[in-house]
Amino acid sequence: MTLEPMTAPWFSTSPTRQTQAQGMAQTPGPGYFLTNSLDLCILRLFRIRTHCFLTTHHLFVTARESIIGLSFSDKGVQAVEVEHDGPSNTLLAIDEWESSFTSAAHKENSMDEFIGQLSSFITSNHAHANRVSVALDTAQLFLNTISMEEGLSQPEMNEQINWELSQYHPEVPPRQFITDMHLLNQHHAEGWNEVLCVSVKRDDVYAVQRVIAKLGLSLYVLDVDHFSADTALRVNYPDTNQKFLALIGVKENRLDISMIKNGNTESYSYCLVQSDKEIVEQIGTLSRETKGIYSITAYGPYLTKDLLVQIRRGSSLLVEALNPLRHVKVSDTLRLTDRLSVPSYRFASAVGVALRRE
Repeated sequence: MTLEPMTAPWFSTSPTRQTQAQGMAQTPGPGYFLTNSLDLCILRLFRIRTHCFLTTHHLFVTARESIIGLSFSDKGVQAVEVEHDGPSNTLLAIDEWESSFTSAAHKENSMDEFIGQLSSFITSNHAHANRVSVALDTAQLFLNTISMEEGLSQPEMNEQINWELSQYHPEVPPRQFITDMHLLNQHHAEGWNEVLCVSVKRDDVYAVQRVIAKLGLSLYVLDVDHFSADTALRVNYPDTNQKFLALIGVKENRLDISMIKNGNTESYSYCLVQSDKEIVEQIGTLSRETKGIYSITAYGPYLTKDLLVQIRRGSSLLVEALNPLRHVKVSDTLRLTDRLSVPSYRFASAVGVALRRE
């Protein structure tokens, strides 16, 4: 089982790095293929991650507003409605359902089915949100760290990114992707930089936007499920900035892994798995072979109580289940229902993306 490395910059606290990354992203070139406001919105939302610091005050708004958060996977959808009122966040609604609709498989009949499901969620919960934030499955995106020579012009950087895309997706023209890039590390002595590329297929995003628009709602934030869970972790566990831990998203056939040290996301990787046994073995190996790590935090819609017990038994470290509602209030109305009986770690990405603010 091999790990595919990808260093994530979204929570870098280096002002220099933030400025450089923003400068690269704010100058669109041929590789960005910006054709409309949605493209700009997507790049802006990916880029906003550069501004997420260790404290949560960047997530606060002064006006009361509610947001619907959706997290897509290959087999289902997790949905929440979260109300923001200054520094306070309140869960108003929570649910999940199986769905054949994903942004990677958007046939007309599955779109209609999903519209009905989301409409039912809104109606049954008396949701009053006008905006929807969406977390996409990491498996749907192209995330890759590449090396670039220093001093390249924007068109030259775009050309290299397009070449990288063509190597991984030779059947898809680069123009069919919406791409952003971020500067990670500079190596002046060697004359090269590390750059993270984040690419999403246009059709995948447009499919999501269409179903949301048909319900009279607007797409607010577009994020990645694993990094949405990261947001939930930081909001609910402020001591993250004092530890070295692993955040692991558990999916049926994939583990997403972030190494977070003193609040900085130092790396992202993933591995493919074929059984619960492999999931337990991979996490156990990580716990034994990662020097200095304090604990492991796990989440995901595939994670069950039984699997969590197995993971804990196979790990040499403390394994916590991410509770995205630890510092989020729950409305009195919702407390009277049985919908909170489902483990909250299944909803980490949906809650996390609903907590995202500009």
